[in-house]
Amino acid sequence: MSRPLPELPRPLAPLPVRLRPCVGEITDSYVRRLARANHLKPSYLHCFLSGPPFWFGKPQLDRLAAVSGRSEQHLDRALADASSPRGRMKPNPRTARTELFPGQPHLALLIYIDARRGHTIQDLALRHGLPRRLVRLALDTMQPPPRGVERDHSHLDADLMEPIQAMLDQGLGPKQIWLNLMDDHDVSVSYSLLRHYVRSRCPQRYAAKWHS
Repeated sequence: MSRPLPELPRPLAPLPVRLRPCVGEITDSYVRRLARANHLKPSYLHCFLSGPPFWFGKPQLDRLAAVSGRSEQHLDRALADASSPRGRMKPNPRTARTELFPGQPHLALLIYIDARRGHTIQDLALRHGLPRRLVRLALDTMQPPPRGVERDHSHLDADLMEPIQAMLDQGLGPKQIWLNLMDDHDVSVSYSLLRHYVRSRCPQRYAAKWHS
């Protein structure tokens, strides 16, 4: 008797509440907003979209498109890092030919960094005292910053040290810290970088308790 064929996985269905991605937003920020709008934990949706074996990696664009109700092409145009390694900005063929902010060479970069943190176009316009049209143009034509300017990918952000240390003092391991940062602090970090940091801070506890 032949073995029964495995049941094919059902196609992913869009979530009830659909959100439009902000121009220049990063994938992690969009996933967090989408999760909260649908009363889900951001860490749950993030891991679901990443899938095995890289649960803590970058969400897969095709899965995100399915649950968000947006096409992959739409997400790729809107999200700054949609088709790039996690946390890195993709090259933009629509780069402005003239300087958008004469005398303020770093303003476009500041707008981009704030967009990465999940600020809406309206928030960015108010924060930087610009019309929304100009904010959209800055994000839509932004080129990747020079190496080392956007973020040092070899270190965790300094403002995360205090909450991470507090969680370490509570005896939490890297997996639970990663989940708490996303769910309670609206922050996404590289899991491998976080694990390396925890191991360097608590080598004995890491080896005995959290290593897997």
